[in-house]
Amino acid sequence: MQISTSKKLAYSFNQVGLSVLWQAFSAVAVFYYVTVLGVSGTAISSGMIIYGILNALFNLLAGYMSDRTKSRWGRRIPYILFGSLPFGLVFYFLFTPPLASKEMLLLYFFALTFIFDLAYTFIGLNTGALFPEMYPTKKDRYDVSAYLQMLSIIGMIIGIALSKTLGQTVGWGVMAAIFAVIAIVTLYISLYGSFENPAHRTEPLHFIAATRYTLKNKLFNAYVVANLLIQLVTTMFVTLTAFYTKYVVALSGTLNSAFLGAVFIVAIPMSFVWARSGIRLSTVRVEIISSVLYALIALGFLVAHSAVAVIIIGALLGIPVSGFMLSLHVLLSDVIDYDAVQTGRRREGMYYGVNGFIIRIGMSLQYAIMGIFFATSGFNESSEVQTASAIYGFRFLIGGLPLIILLIALVFLFRYEAANRKMSVEPGRRGSVSL
Repeated sequence: MQISTSKKLAYSFNQVGLSVLWQAFSAVAVFYYVTVLGVSGTAISSGMIIYGILNALFNLLAGYMSDRTKSRWGRRIPYILFGSLPFGLVFYFLFTPPLASKEMLLLYFFALTFIFDLAYTFIGLNTGALFPEMYPTKKDRYDVSAYLQMLSIIGMIIGIALSKTLGQTVGWGVMAAIFAVIAIVTLYISLYGSFENPAHRTEPLHFIAATRYTLKNKLFNAYVVANLLIQLVTTMFVTLTAFYTKYVVALSGTLNSAFLGAVFIVAIPMSFVWARSGIRLSTVRVEIISSVLYALIALGFLVAHSAVAVIIIGALLGIPVSGFMLSLHVLLSDVIDYDAVQTGRRREGMYYGVNGFIIRIGMSLQYAIMGIFFATSGFNESSEVQTASAIYGFRFLIGGLPLIILLIALVFLFRYEAANRKMSVEPGRRGSVSL
């Protein structure tokens, strides 16, 4: 079926709404509660470890529910239709907390973060599950993936580069209101280009069987570990930049926006370059090259001492970040296609759910790392000037640790490549799975 460019672009707008709020949350939520409201950074980091594990389970539930949903609007679309408004509203209330003690603010933060992340999970999972269903050909997947990444980057520019600046200039509540409106409007625009393929509405597996067959997929196992480690690196980058540009290499609001904007301004045209490269090479090769580039470029944060150096590093990081964003979508779609051949079932929801479960475990790992840092580095949230150990710690977390993490990710990417090559030579037979 031929799908118009306008429909492809409309569907891709879901990335603006999701990216604006999620990236703004990742960039400044902890920063706002720690440095503006005075909540303990160690307490937030410790709580987020437990929260991340509990929330990870909801990804499994969301994926399972998505595959089994039956409604007049389909399986995936109802979650976008009815979840977008609450998603934006909760983000707004997260940045307009009541006057309360620091203990109550901590509870308020976790309560609203839980609801916000739950809405993000159901919306993001279902917009993602539509992708392999709507676009079965490799060309369409790369074309639409480029649109998705272009619009995701625009959302990131707004969410990451402008959230801190707007919060500090016009007020955190005004910033949150603007971002919430953007997210709600763009998510509803995405529904214009969204549809479901009736041929994919096969009888779903029960939960245990669905989970078992998902975890038996060798391609998925290699993909999901590599994805976990790559997401850990990029999420930590987003969270740490606010601290790095405040305490390590101090940047004004304008320069901070220029630094983060440089990452994504470079990434936009690179999305189309990577898309063409992925067709000529392979998707996993794009991921491997991007991982090596990111690890090498990020080392610059260890030694940067000027605003110009930080901005240049940010611009160069736009190259591998774009490669990550483009190829991860296509890789997971390939994994799902392989599973459909083996099981005779389309289980996009379950795969995105298990993938989200693993990523949320990674979120707990991120906050465990940051919690250890806050507790041991001598960081003082009430001080404008940090100790040398805290500054060196920030440099290592954003510049040195990514090298270690991405070296491990490369091991699993090469495993994926080897397994994919073997399956291409010895294709699996379509199997039957009992319910």
